[in-house]
Amino acid sequence: SITATMPTGRVSIPNLAQADYLYHLGITSEGAKEKYGDVKFVCCGGSAKRMTGFANDLAKDLGLGPVAPMGKTDRYTWFKVGPVIVSSHGMGMPSISILLHEVTKLLKYAEAQDVMYFRLGSSGGIGVPPGTVVLTTEAMDGEIKPQFTLPILGKLVSRPTLIDETLVAALEECAAEGEDVIGVARGRTMGTDCFYEGQGRLDGAICDYTEADKLVFLDQLKEAGVVNIEMEAGVFAAFTHHLGIRGAVCCVTLLDRLKGDQVLTSPEELADFDTRPGRLLRKFIKKNLTS
Repeated sequence: SITATMPTGRVSIPNLAQADYLYHLGITSEGAKEKYGDVKFVCCGGSAKRMTGFANDLAKDLGLGPVAPMGKTDRYTWFKVGPVIVSSHGMGMPSISILLHEVTKLLKYAEAQDVMYFRLGSSGGIGVPPGTVVLTTEAMDGEIKPQFTLPILGKLVSRPTLIDETLVAALEECAAEGEDVIGVARGRTMGTDCFYEGQGRLDGAICDYTEADKLVFLDQLKEAGVVNIEMEAGVFAAFTHHLGIRGAVCCVTLLDRLKGDQVLTSPEELADFDTRPGRLLRKFIKKNLTS
């Protein structure tokens, strides 16, 4: 099994006279150690529906009963499934950033150890077949730079976006094991702040560039080792790397952007594609809990 000490010394928590109210989760830090001290995995994805299905499937895998959402659900739908926190994170970097801050503070209060973080979701591929699960090795920003940049106190702060190589290798190995073999590819992931212009799409309400411009851009991505594009990898990689938390991003590709902008895969195939990152992570979690 893979272990990674949760570097709680790097995680900041406020000096409060009362329990910390984790507003967007809808809970306080009171009793965190008893409730969450056993957590070993955090799995998050954009869609509440996807993560609810993942939580229920994981509960069955682990021999647990039905699960119900925790806290409040107007921002995130989240569950505790045995030693796993499962949550939706919404769409885009600001939304997942809030979740990462509050879950990480919760686990600091809980004194949880050896916790690994995962983002699972969907993406647009660059030169890989639809249905491929991309294991991110490093996140790139919208300028094709391996960094995540955030204005803090009026100044731009850039942080590296590395992903733990041994965790990527372990997921790659796990994908090939057993009867449920899942096709994966490793490579860089571009995380953008815009689904349309930021990803060079031609089908947005604003498009001030040509198809030729778009193809030049996508070729630049391919040459830089980018295998897929989504909207959260940058902050996820920067956050986990900055705090020394082992984390990985596993996103299935719904289309090859070199061949078009619209998702034309059948609903039946898309439904199967959507399960693949979750199936991989369920295999990985079970393997690590039983070894």
